[in-house]
Amino acid sequence: MKKYLLVIWLLPLLIVNIAAIGPVGAQATTIGVEPVSIVNPGLGPGSTFTVEIWIRGVVDLAGIEFKLGYNTTVLTATTITYGDIFGATYFPLISTIDDVNGFCFYGIREQFGEPGFNGDGRVVIITFSVDSLGGSALHLYETKLGDSKGPPMPIVHVALDGFFSNVGVHDIAVTSVTPDPTEVDVGDSVTINVTVANQGDYNETFDVTVYYDNTTIETETDISLENGTSTTLTFTWDTTGVAKGTYTIKAEAILDLDEDTADNTREAENPVKVREAAAPPNIIIFAVVAVVAIIIIAAVVYIVKFRK
Repeated sequence: MKKYLLVIWLLPLLIVNIAAIGPVGAQATTIGVEPVSIVNPGLGPGSTFTVEIWIRGVVDLAGIEFKLGYNTTVLTATTITYGDIFGATYFPLISTIDDVNGFCFYGIREQFGEPGFNGDGRVVIITFSVDSLGGSALHLYETKLGDSKGPPMPIVHVALDGFFSNVGVHDIAVTSVTPDPTEVDVGDSVTINVTVANQGDYNETFDVTVYYDNTTIETETDISLENGTSTTLTFTWDTTGVAKGTYTIKAEAILDLDEDTADNTREAENPVKVREAAAPPNIIIFAVVAVVAIIIIAAVVYIVKFRK
């Protein structure tokens, strides 16, 4: 469920930002939050992180104002640090953090008559502390960009929001089950390779059980797997005592916190056929009978001679 909530949170951000940029190839001055998205379950309560406000493709920039809104139940803005695109000819930094209403305000203006800034540059660095688990849009609004000609803020631009979330998902998936061979005699062994992947956001420790039909073959416990990685486990099925027949081989990954259990179990594409043990070839039976017969005859002859 949390995975889908994350998509719901991100979708409006993507729609707004894509719409703001406009058609592919269009050039526009932009001011935006970078990185655009921070999704990191490791940033729990008490953690800190920073975002930067960047301006790109600007001509004759001489002044900036903006507000950056955030969710105060999840985040607290702590500092605003002066960026690197304005020099000593600019008025001192004007910044405010309003954690009650959840926004940062920043404003700066160049001394009149000085040339403006052109190109791309970092405006400020904003540090946040994390208060709780959840998500927050980093909404850039009331943005104003001015040129060197005077106080009005006439530079046309688009503002691009950011996003933060520290809500991750637990998700272990069985991605492949392969038995070999797929036809054996009773008493033979079958090797079963099981590939499992950690598709969630946390390092996990879990168990994997393999079955023929609904009968347990073997369980491997305390498997550790980092998020974004996979591993292949090897199991052995001893078919001694198994009735002849065709069996479905499946594997199940067991993780108590798993939020997507639909992919925890997978069946092998090919079932395993167990046959009755083959009877000894007739030639072997005949050879055994012949040897036994010879031994009996030799014994009889010896006994008869001994009695004479």
